[in-house]
Amino acid sequence: MKKKGIFHILFFMSNQAQTLDFFKAKELFESELKDGGYQFLVEKEELIFRFQSDGAGKDRIYDSLGIIRNYIENFRIYNFEDGYLSLQALNENLFEPTKNLSSKIRFRFSFKSRLKVEVAKHGDLTTKEIQAILALVQYFRSAGSGTKDPSSILTSLGAEVYEPHLEKAKGNASGFDTVFGYDSVKAQIMESLVLPILHPEPFFEITAKTRTKQTSILPRAVLFEGEPGVGKTSMAKVVSQLCGVPMVYVPIESILSKYYGESSQNLAMVFDAAALYPKSMLFLDEIDSLATSREDGLFEATRNLLSVLLRKLDGFAEKTGTITIGATNRKNDLDPALLSRFDRKIFFPLPNDRERTKILAGYAKHLGESEREEIAKLLVGASGRNLKDFCDFVERRYVTECLGEAKPIEIPDLSFYLESFSDFGWKR
Repeated sequence: MKKKGIFHILFFMSNQAQTLDFFKAKELFESELKDGGYQFLVEKEELIFRFQSDGAGKDRIYDSLGIIRNYIENFRIYNFEDGYLSLQALNENLFEPTKNLSSKIRFRFSFKSRLKVEVAKHGDLTTKEIQAILALVQYFRSAGSGTKDPSSILTSLGAEVYEPHLEKAKGNASGFDTVFGYDSVKAQIMESLVLPILHPEPFFEITAKTRTKQTSILPRAVLFEGEPGVGKTSMAKVVSQLCGVPMVYVPIESILSKYYGESSQNLAMVFDAAALYPKSMLFLDEIDSLATSREDGLFEATRNLLSVLLRKLDGFAEKTGTITIGATNRKNDLDPALLSRFDRKIFFPLPNDRERTKILAGYAKHLGESEREEIAKLLVGASGRNLKDFCDFVERRYVTECLGEAKPIEIPDLSFYLESFSDFGWKR
């Protein structure tokens, strides 16, 4: 079960008010920011929130604009001087973006010495505005504390970090030889991921020779498409080991939340934490659950989630050294704008007879080639996971039979595999 973020008490969605008056907002800030270190008051009919932080350089201040953007999509920078930055939210109606600006929230950053942040607004704060304030406080406090271990941050967000050097130390080394079959897929992955990560220089050099303006052709995002069980996650782990870069596995349940705005905040924080690695791979499993097509009609929370994902993918790899891999078995359900962000789409087909035979060699090495071919013909339409499940089923059944009859445990022969097939029930 993943740990909830700091916004877990924020109002459930559809049937609650989207604004909080001063006293309710004050109660919420006191609940979420128990260590204090901030001011929240009313001055000249404005709600004012102030806090200060150490260790916040210009880069982190500029990055904080992305945090604000996760909650307030339209804003303008209206003052940018040495050591001072201020911005103001605009109307959601882009045809009249500057109408009634006096009632819109403003953020002011002063960073000549110690960072000072002031947020001001005429009128009540919306839930999104409160979340933006809380996210800023959390972001800058983490900067001042010096806690920048991406692994611990990602784990707290419900992601799993696959560290290749640790896996090798445990004896779990893997390469293309540990994924049976899929020769065409392996060739595409070498071209799209492994070689660009290990040897980026030639990919820069080629554009200098072919283009009027040198650009990067290094991958920023790759889509793995295929039925469940065809090895998409396993192949990503192989790439991680071959390239020696950590893989951040993001299961869908670690992102989605029933609380308003928290899903998009979770996703943004996962991207930002992964960017703390010099190089990494971000594996988004079941990405179709995060970003279905807008043509199907979306709830606001889903639109926000898709918006964050699109912004993070735009130039993210070039800025951070993180390559995003999305995995789906429903490519047609993905939003077209999201699909366009993937530089390469790699299809993982169900294995054919020859590939099923090769996969079975990994789970039934005691059988001859022709015997494995006979089993492979029975399992038409099976994925790699189905084949493993079948061999698991046969071996459990064989051990159970040996124990029941007090026989020594040897190895099941072909006939035992064939007799077990009718009871496997993998298509039921």
